[in-house]
Amino acid sequence: MINLRINEIKKSKYIKLYNINLIKNGKEISWEYAEIHDSVSTLLYDENKKSFLLVKQIRIPLLYKQIKNNISSKNLGYTYELCSGLMDKNLSEKETAIEEILEETGFCVKNLEKIATFHSALGTSATKQTFFYAQIDDSMKIGKGGGIDGEEIELFYLPIENAREFLNDDDYIKPASLGYCFMWWFDKFGFRL
Repeated sequence: MINLRINEIKKSKYIKLYNINLIKNGKEISWEYAEIHDSVSTLLYDENKKSFLLVKQIRIPLLYKQIKNNISSKNLGYTYELCSGLMDKNLSEKETAIEEILEETGFCVKNLEKIATFHSALGTSATKQTFFYAQIDDSMKIGKGGGIDGEEIELFYLPIENAREFLNDDDYIKPASLGYCFMWWFDKFGFRL
């Protein structure tokens, strides 16, 4: 059984709300803005296992929305994502990605390749997310992973031959960026599904 309590937040550690007023072409415009940290995400590929390594974790906003809208799912509240983290520690994007990979998966990665940078939620926060790629193998595993601060992250190996079916299966909640990174990998390495 899930027991949810919802309280209004007056001050948040991660989100700041503002009202922006500006004059453009002689007309005043008012807009709500949510300041949210930028982030990084890394597509991890294990050549020996011929699999992408994703992280499975509960996302409370998703869980709340599913319960509120009476949506049932075999993965209630759980998402399948790239290894990701917020840019909140005054580290570079690459340093943040490397730290998050170690925290979430236990793999010590030194070499990252930049895939692309995108902006999302353009109407509310315009946050920037930079995507990287890294190849891993068991020799790079130096820790347990699982995240910090109660994240309870599970590692999920997805064989590349199952990637298209996975992307099209609505029972696996995933961000659109995951699909983009898969397609980037398929194009770069000439893999056809």
